[in-house]
Amino acid sequence: MTSWWHRQRVALIALLVAVVAVVGVHVWFDVLPASTDDTAVIDARNGSAEIAGQSLALDSARWDEFDAPAGSRTLSIRIESGGGSDATTCGLFTLAEAEGARVWSNARSVLDVPFDAGESFCQEESGPYVILAVFLLPDDAEGPFVLEIPGDGEVARFPVEL
Repeated sequence: MTSWWHRQRVALIALLVAVVAVVGVHVWFDVLPASTDDTAVIDARNGSAEIAGQSLALDSARWDEFDAPAGSRTLSIRIESGGGSDATTCGLFTLAEAEGARVWSNARSVLDVPFDAGESFCQEESGPYVILAVFLLPDDAEGPFVLEIPGDGEVARFPVEL
């Protein structure tokens, strides 16, 4: 007569492999990304920040400057950039509720925004210029908001109050 351990050895080995796989997936997707996030946050409460080799300054924020689909409205944010020879491109601009969980990406490419209204992202090796980020928000979004501009391992956070 064989023992219980002997009869269940295939199932026990499979269970052990499954446990190791679950732990490995958890470490790979949850632990490692959290521990390697070395992005520096630049607090731009004074309305300006140095990021991606250029100085950025929040110029203005306006509601409904561009047409929006029913049930939504636009928020246009203009940012002045000093440019420079060391300037590099920035990542995707995002707008988040300061006291909420909703986040929106720059929607300028899907709206009818004139090309000459301003640049849509940070420019490389340039002189001074204006960036225009346009966000498509639901009607119930009131603010205040936080504008995030990533670049070169840093994120500049600008408060946007209307």
